[in-house]
Amino acid sequence: MNDEKTLYSDCCQYAIKYISKYPKTEKELSAKLYQKWFNSEQVRYTMDYLKKKRFADDHVFAESYVRSELVNKWKPIIAIRTKLIQKWVDKKIIDEVISEYEKDITNWIKEKIQKEIENYKRKWLEWFDIIQKLMRKWYKLDEIKSVINK
Repeated sequence: MNDEKTLYSDCCQYAIKYISKYPKTEKELSAKLYQKWFNSEQVRYTMDYLKKKRFADDHVFAESYVRSELVNKWKPIIAIRTKLIQKWVDKKIIDEVISEYEKDITNWIKEKIQKEIENYKRKWLEWFDIIQKLMRKWYKLDEIKSVINK
């Protein structure tokens, strides 16, 4: 019995150490645990424990990821959505989080487009070229137009 507790403890310790370096989605974490040769029961127990403590929560992960990518890196929503899907976050969770931050997201995107436009204007680019460059960075035409019209 002691050996079993040690095995569960080892799995939990490894998982906590692993997610403390960089947050992971539930599926990324469980995949890593299986990769480290922990058995199904150990992984299930560890994931249940971490979910209970909210250390492994895809909704929380998606919220922090969206905030981080939008505020710090100014990435467009479509790029963030794609990355979250690649990280195995459920599409319902992604839609929920994005809808929670919709107003903030719109403001952040408009601020970013405005900064980009100012940078391109300093380079003496034509409006057509500016719009093309912004669209290549995944911004939508209606968002660009709304900033230009202000």
